[in-house]
Amino acid sequence: MLEIKLCVNCKRSLSRDDINSGYAEYQESGILLCRECLALKTRKEKGYEEKDFILESLLNELKGINRTLTYEPASWLNILASVIQCFVFGSLVFAYLNRNGDVHAYLLLALIFQVMALTFFTIKK
Repeated sequence: MLEIKLCVNCKRSLSRDDINSGYAEYQESGILLCRECLALKTRKEKGYEEKDFILESLLNELKGINRTLTYEPASWLNILASVIQCFVFGSLVFAYLNRNGDVHAYLLLALIFQVMALTFFTIKK
């Protein structure tokens, strides 16, 4: 069942992913705050100067970005698909250079290479 949670201050809807990723936080009193409202509340409580508040906000944003980055390991199929993409470009260049001759063979070759590359890119997913 879908459960909608709202930030107490700004009334933004927050999903379970926001809470799990650290974008939203529960306070000790049971209220839910998004990161911006939490930073504003912290600033008011601790009496930060504007410069310190901005630096802390930047640091929090960088930490959030670092948490959400996912690194996908490269497989040999992705590398092979990237190389085949280069052949597609080469085939299209040859088709353009030989536009008075047999263009269909080069375009068909580029199409076959492109289908192979797309297959290799999506084979693991």
